[in-house]
Amino acid sequence: MKLMVSLLRCIATDMKRNSILIILLLLFGVVIGQTDQDHALAQQYYSNGEYEKAAELYEKLWDKNPGNTFYYSSLFRTLLSLKDYDALEKVIKKQSKRDKNNPKYLVDMGYVYKQRGELNEGEKSYDDALKSMSADERLIRSLANTFNSFREDEYVVLTYEKGAELLNNRLVFSFELANAYQNAGKDAKAVENYLFAIEKNQNQLQRVKNNIQNSKAKKALFNELETQLYKKIQRNPDRDVYPDLLIWLYVQRKDFESALIQAKAIDRRKKENGMRVYRLAKAALTEKNYESAIDAYEYILDKGKANDLYVTAKRELLNCRKERLENNVDYTVQDVNFLRKEYLSFLDENGKNPATASTIRELAQLEAFYSHDLDAAIGILEELIAMPSLPGKIKSMCKLDLGDYYVLKGDVWEATLLYAQVDKSEKDSPIGEDARFRNAKLSYYKGEFEWAQAQLNILKASTTELIANDALNLSIFIMDNLGLDTVLLPMEMFSRAELLMFQNRDDDAIEVLDSINLYFPGHNLTDDILFAKAKIHFRKKDFPKTQEFLENVINIYGDDLLADDATFMLAEMHEKQFGDTEKAMELYKDIIINFKDSVLVVEARKRFRSLRGDFVVPEQFN
Repeated sequence: MKLMVSLLRCIATDMKRNSILIILLLLFGVVIGQTDQDHALAQQYYSNGEYEKAAELYEKLWDKNPGNTFYYSSLFRTLLSLKDYDALEKVIKKQSKRDKNNPKYLVDMGYVYKQRGELNEGEKSYDDALKSMSADERLIRSLANTFNSFREDEYVVLTYEKGAELLNNRLVFSFELANAYQNAGKDAKAVENYLFAIEKNQNQLQRVKNNIQNSKAKKALFNELETQLYKKIQRNPDRDVYPDLLIWLYVQRKDFESALIQAKAIDRRKKENGMRVYRLAKAALTEKNYESAIDAYEYILDKGKANDLYVTAKRELLNCRKERLENNVDYTVQDVNFLRKEYLSFLDENGKNPATASTIRELAQLEAFYSHDLDAAIGILEELIAMPSLPGKIKSMCKLDLGDYYVLKGDVWEATLLYAQVDKSEKDSPIGEDARFRNAKLSYYKGEFEWAQAQLNILKASTTELIANDALNLSIFIMDNLGLDTVLLPMEMFSRAELLMFQNRDDDAIEVLDSINLYFPGHNLTDDILFAKAKIHFRKKDFPKTQEFLENVINIYGDDLLADDATFMLAEMHEKQFGDTEKAMELYKDIIINFKDSVLVVEARKRFRSLRGDFVVPEQFN
């Protein structure tokens, strides 16, 4: 019985304690909730410019939470907006008593003095803050951050310099000092600290690159970095980190020639296999600096066939030369013949097998589009497709090429069969979607517009963005022109002209285009005819005539679908054929501003930034 009574008393006591605890928690929750409400309301007042009301609430929060420096900072900022310097002075003095060892409040006071026009008092308060510094890394950073918030760059530098002395550790603030020197316009000291950080810890190299790359004054930093790196290399010839950084710097500037000199020097000294040079070749090729890329690949080949990069470099060299040919409208027959011999030499040396399939395919492309020997191109691909053990995807891509060559030759039926084979074998893959698009375009060429439209409507949801965009554009083109005119003949003539253009029968294509204008003057296809003629004359290297047609599209049909394409093509021509960088930038900018929904905006922005001097480092040089 006694035991039962004792148990009941314990339960009663616990219930009483729990009740008190619950009440306390509820009261605490109410306080917290009220604090959060006051804070939110204060923020709202501040955002609305009602600084008096915000200051009243922040002061209340600050008094109730003396250890919360956020409320102090909020009150400081609000009173600063009110220019109530007397109230600010009282708040700072009160806060500094609560946190006696923190010199940041001397900086706050100095800033208030300066805002009040008492410049000497402000400088004295700043100097007092520096004098009161102790060897406490947290407080040193807090002080520097406070100076930085007031844009006092010189004092940020002084804080970190003295802090490094107090801690007897120059490395601890090397990055902060470098940034501070940058902000203070002292590029030499900034670079000196970056290099010191690398010297002590090479793992900091990427951080240094990122800081310099993201700096607003990176051009000035690049110049200073180059100067100091040369000195470092002379004094420390065996340390690779400095020439590596110099290579990175040259790549930033797109100076691949200088970068290659450094890469070769390291490769020779360390007796490497050329991988460093190979990476540089890939970066140069990405930026279409073909001469530097070729120089780099040839350097690797000079190491001999025993080198493990020999075959790869040889293959990449062929691809680089082919790309250079494709991007050079002034190529000659001799250029084509030389490249063909290089391809044949590579295949004689390495054999025709699945490992060299991509090179064989490139040779067929060269024969078809540059030597205009379709029979040779078709023969090469048919032999390749029949090769045992050829991977299925490569075989499918070869069949797509072969279909194109049959279209060039005029055998549309054979092309249709090849595209259909790829569609069947590569269902739900980008290659299969590509095959369906080519078949749809072939239907368009033949004037089978309704059938083409049905196929294009499916392809508009393609997983491949390029095919989806191309399908959408062709679909809209067919829909617009068929919807406006019940007479099919103009569209049939235009699609016939586009087929002739694809087959490189440019004179025949112009004749058909002129016939449309003759028999159907003022037709809705007029801007398309102008743009088609621009492309033909560009291929003929008649750039003044090309410019004339493009400007007509832009000036007369500036609100139509081809205006962005014509503007981009004209910009590219000013950049590459006329060498007029300013005009090219103006046209690229026009696309960015006036054609915001165009798929060309991304590329136009990239070209604009490149011409302006911006550069994103290729991934292998990040």
